[in-house]
Amino acid sequence: MKTNSKGNVEVSVIMPARNVERYVQEAVESVLRQQGVSFELLLVDDASTDETWRKIQPYRSDPRVRLWRSRRRQGAAGARNLLLRFARGRYVVPCDADDKILPGYLKSLVTAIRKHPSAGVVFFSWFLEQRGKRIITSRKVLGPDRAWDLLGYESIGHPGTLIRRSMMEQVRGYDVKLPFLHDYDLFLRLAEVTRFLCLKGKPLFFHRRRRGTISDCTSRDYKRVFQTVLRKAILRRYHIRVPW
Repeated sequence: MKTNSKGNVEVSVIMPARNVERYVQEAVESVLRQQGVSFELLLVDDASTDETWRKIQPYRSDPRVRLWRSRRRQGAAGARNLLLRFARGRYVVPCDADDKILPGYLKSLVTAIRKHPSAGVVFFSWFLEQRGKRIITSRKVLGPDRAWDLLGYESIGHPGTLIRRSMMEQVRGYDVKLPFLHDYDLFLRLAEVTRFLCLKGKPLFFHRRRRGTISDCTSRDYKRVFQTVLRKAILRRYHIRVPW
């Protein structure tokens, strides 16, 4: 399926890429092998210093793919916001450039969200590779009454989650002021305006966690940013200040 005219695109897969020459082609190919749903792949090279840009050049000829190159580093949140501005799909799927979507994933997500019009976010469990080991990361099933207090960071993972683009626009995308945990902050804001749906079944998304990436941060930095995100959410929701 190689159509991506404005009226036919259902899913926009957004993929920021920085110094991922070893993985980016596998990530792109995994998206392009998806069938049963119309999609586009939006990819930005965020000022890579390796061969990432050269690796993705061959995909210019595919009408489903659109490429950008940033000369100045924007960071993951800024790069994703850039791609969101150009997205034409009804739904958005974040996919990192070192991850991989397994066959049938996009179709499964779209089928599920069509059946649940009140849901703005749908997701599966996922495969996680960390330090050479592969595990299945389970995700909590959140009912509509619990999505508001989405306080556990690991309760839902960002990569491969399908989100209504209208909801992303409503919460104004990612917060570029945060050095990391953009996903957790995004989900806290999305939980205030829509419902989440965790799908049962075999994981169809492969997430790679590597040293040197945003997720590989110190516990002190993590705690500091985590508390900042929570503080903002509490103030936004309840209009009270917390002592930390």
